[in-house]
Amino acid sequence: MKLVRYIANNSTGPAVGILDGETISEVPGSSGNLETIPLLDKSGLNQLKNASMTHHSLGDVRLLSPIDGSKKLLLLAANYTPVGGTLDKDLNIEEPEFFIKPSTALIADGDIIPDNSLVVNQVEEIELGVIIGKPGKNIKKENAFDHIFGYTVVNDVSGRDLDFSPNRKNPARSGWFDWLNGKWLDGYCAVGPWIIPAEDLKDPTDLKLTTKVNGEERLVSTTKLMIHNIESQIEYISNLCTLVPGDLIATGVAAGATDDEIYLNPGDVIEGTVEGVGTLTNTTGK
Repeated sequence: MKLVRYIANNSTGPAVGILDGETISEVPGSSGNLETIPLLDKSGLNQLKNASMTHHSLGDVRLLSPIDGSKKLLLLAANYTPVGGTLDKDLNIEEPEFFIKPSTALIADGDIIPDNSLVVNQVEEIELGVIIGKPGKNIKKENAFDHIFGYTVVNDVSGRDLDFSPNRKNPARSGWFDWLNGKWLDGYCAVGPWIIPAEDLKDPTDLKLTTKVNGEERLVSTTKLMIHNIESQIEYISNLCTLVPGDLIATGVAAGATDDEIYLNPGDVIEGTVEGVGTLTNTTGK
């Protein structure tokens, strides 16, 4: 069972549905908004599916991002021990380091990542995404999983070396904000293709993460290499701001064996797979 947002053929707008096999059961009156759906457990989702009067074949709809952009997009920087453990990297990160992306960064599985004239170099960052269900403030680690509705795949697309004026008076300060600016661009937060209910993913702490570009493997890692685990992330973030149903937490990008980044080229096809969740596919714009 999966939760999807989509536009059906000849429809007047987006909808939310329950995907079971190749059949989507539309949630009546959803208008494409998750609203209170993340408060439901799998039993509640089954009730929605059984009450549906409208059904679609998966092949007859265009999938949208499974989150509608009305809630927070919270993403962690780095957060992984390098594959193989041989990279000389400072892993002494005392607290989770996170930032926020705007809703205009959201795109769906199959969408093209827009070209931006300011971006000199561009990289993909495939991550496990956590969708909040039960709201909470000051959530304790031992209760964190009670607040998770489900999981998805995120590509935290990042622009490197933005082409601003080189004649800045404070290049160090500008460089820090340029890093953030490279995260916030339109279409730089691909999410999808769906949400897997938490009850269907029994152990998110050891999931294989695979990144492919044009069919070639670029990175294989596992969520067990997180520096700050999911519970720690939820505790830390909820101490700063209230988490509400539909909030997204992207749990950080896996680190390879070297610091060398391979930049994307126009037309590259990126496939990010999280074991047990799905594969998110996007193409870079030309």
